[in-house]
Amino acid sequence: MITMVDEIYDRMFQENRAQMSRDFGQLFSGIGREIGKSLKAMHQFEWNAPWAIKAKASKDVGCA
Repeated sequence: MITMVDEIYDRMFQENRAQMSRDFGQLFSGIGREIGKSLKAMHQFEWNAPWAIKAKASKDVGCA
């Protein structure tokens, strides 16, 4: 009788442990994805800022 209870407990423990591992994997991948999106957006407005002064090409050909 004790062996059967122990096997049931072990089976439930392993199933719950596997489910917990899947849940943590989904949680951390979601967090990583959102951090990646925010870093991509930050890079976009940092390096492609519309208010940044753009260098204009000189019309002078350099004949001094």
